[in-house]
Amino acid sequence: MTEKEQNQLAFYSSFYDLVWESGWMHSDVKHELTKQAEQESEFNAFGEEVERETGQWRVKTGEMYWIGWGEDGTHPTFALDTDPFALKDVPRFDHKRKAEDIAAIFNGDVEKVEEGEG
Repeated sequence: MTEKEQNQLAFYSSFYDLVWESGWMHSDVKHELTKQAEQESEFNAFGEEVERETGQWRVKTGEMYWIGWGEDGTHPTFALDTDPFALKDVPRFDHKRKAEDIAAIFNGDVEKVEEGEG
């Protein structure tokens, strides 16, 4: 098996694992799943390397940042972005998809953390 074929296999393996885990979804989700599979395998469907999106993300809604789940583990808790020390308690995600999953629960947004930001 050539290197390119191995790369293609890594992409499709990652892609189909994602489809299998999520069940068969509406066709407009295909693009997002393809991007996620490329990020996880670091190859596209043609076996070519793709640049991995690196960084950290946090979840925000309006003027508040998600900081976790309440004491009972079912209600989201937030910190206002007007508090200069609030961002120290805001969790950061290394994978954008994980932040997007949490943001989807309460219709929030994902914000990339700028380099060098405390």
